[in-house]
Amino acid sequence: MRAFRKSLYYGTITGIGILMFFPMIWMVYSSMKTNREIFEAPWALPSEFHLEHFVQAWNDGNIGIYIWNSLFVGVISVIGILIISSLAAYAFSRLQFKGRDVLFYVFLIGLIIPIQAFLLPLFIFLRDAHLINTRLGLILPYIAWGLPLAIYLLRAYLLTLPHDLEDSAKIDGCSIPGIYYRIVLPLIKPALATVAIISALDVWNEFLMALIFIYDNELKTLPIGLIAFYGQHSIDYKLLFSALSLITIPMIAIYFMFQRYIIEGLTVGALKE
Repeated sequence: MRAFRKSLYYGTITGIGILMFFPMIWMVYSSMKTNREIFEAPWALPSEFHLEHFVQAWNDGNIGIYIWNSLFVGVISVIGILIISSLAAYAFSRLQFKGRDVLFYVFLIGLIIPIQAFLLPLFIFLRDAHLINTRLGLILPYIAWGLPLAIYLLRAYLLTLPHDLEDSAKIDGCSIPGIYYRIVLPLIKPALATVAIISALDVWNEFLMALIFIYDNELKTLPIGLIAFYGQHSIDYKLLFSALSLITIPMIAIYFMFQRYIIEGLTVGALKE
């Protein structure tokens, strides 16, 4: 009976996994079909695997430029989020100053405010600062957008750590910046990995701000660049699916490689708070 329950459990989990991954699998093998096959036999495997569609999508859709823009904006944004959020989390969890808790909860308000609520004032601010249609005009909002969750997770992780090492460092005359750099940062590496992965996925997939703030083709990120595959009256589905496969599969692979850190970071935050 126990073996039957175990088999039923793993069978159910496997079935759910296949069901959840089927849209991605369908997208990948559909990218190797012709447009006619996609419409006439949408669920069938391709009669001939057209791998050249990936090359055509890369060249015709300027995927290389869009990937570079997404990587540049994403890397700088994630670095900015990690630096600012780790400093803020250390201050909110270890330092005593007036208004500390109030300021922390002000940051948390960012978790419940949708992007659409501050899009107009943000656009006006960037326009007046001459940052519209610049990479910096995306990087700064992305950093601000990622800080609330990052600070929340890092602070929650820090609250689970003992103060012994920091107290010993203070006795030895180590300054607060020294404690942060030499002791705190090495201890919160798992939480930093969690924040980095979540932030990278958010920036990689962000569409609305990139659509409104960027209009130069040379500066567009991947989600906006994919619009090039949509014609005025028709869509080249084989190239669209090929482009989506090229940009989706690497991010999913990265997610699965580091999913342990994501689960650990989110679980610590949930239990502590």
